[in-house]
Amino acid sequence: MRNDQNIITKCCESAMELNNELQYTDKDVNSLKNLTFEILDSIIIQNEVRLQDFPVLKFIELANNSEFKNYKKHFPIEKLNQLLKVFPGVFEQERLQNELKVIYNDNNKHLQPKELLNYIIKAELQEVYVELTKLLQLILCIPITTASSERSMSTLKRIKTFLRNTMTHDRFSNLCTMVTEKKMLSELVTDPIFIDNVIDLFSKTKNKKINLTYKLT
Repeated sequence: MRNDQNIITKCCESAMELNNELQYTDKDVNSLKNLTFEILDSIIIQNEVRLQDFPVLKFIELANNSEFKNYKKHFPIEKLNQLLKVFPGVFEQERLQNELKVIYNDNNKHLQPKELLNYIIKAELQEVYVELTKLLQLILCIPITTASSERSMSTLKRIKTFLRNTMTHDRFSNLCTMVTEKKMLSELVTDPIFIDNVIDLFSKTKNKKINLTYKLT
């Protein structure tokens, strides 16, 4: 792109059209071209830095449901080895491989990572697909951009005010998560199973002035 003179010329022409009230001399045009080269160099370097870790993330394709039919015939052992190389000691290779084969061979389970994880949780199959559950959680936690991190910092300013300066770390962290993931939370609150689980968990916490657990007789 940097060596393509047509792109450089078009960039300069577009810049001059945006400032058509100005008169450009040959010297100004050359300066504009040099500036365009610098901008393109910066873009290319930034892209290389951002994409340099892509080969490390090959293991994400293990959960690519559009490839499950191909994986059914030819198991992606290279991507599995890449996962074990990046996260040594986290996964049990043989068990994870067997769990993935079960998913690949069942057309009803050819779901996107989030849908597949929701299916496992709702069906209470975490003990059956232990390694697969960890893999899906890992993949879903990998940020696509830095936008979520930037939102977290903005959320922090809104939550931790002067009046809330004595808030404990756990409470603060949980509130930030709820605000940042409000879209996901709005989906969960429509699930009666999730609501029941929250109520049960809250009723079992300690330091309650009243007993919130009752038995029907």
